[in-house]
Amino acid sequence: MSTTESRHKVSTLVDAFVGLKVDDPLQITVSDISIDCHVHDIDRTDDRYTLLLKTFSGDFLRIETQWARGWLDPQVDRLKPVAEERQPLGELQSIEVN
Repeated sequence: MSTTESRHKVSTLVDAFVGLKVDDPLQITVSDISIDCHVHDIDRTDDRYTLLLKTFSGDFLRIETQWARGWLDPQVDRLKPVAEERQPLGELQSIEVN
């Protein structure tokens, strides 16, 4: 995949973030694994998007990207609130509103 193709894919993913609302049901794919979840919280600024998602098993995932002369690949982390740490899961591959 060329850099242009990769950037187009990232822009499409980030475009999907724009219309999301709290409680929207989603299916995301990261590391070739599909996860059903819903939007728990959204933090949007001009140069950063952070989505907090809650899975149906009660886990929390965070998707984050920022603008740096183009949108960076959205990264997905699993949050571990007890230990206050993040477990990186990988790059977001797809996001669909159900």
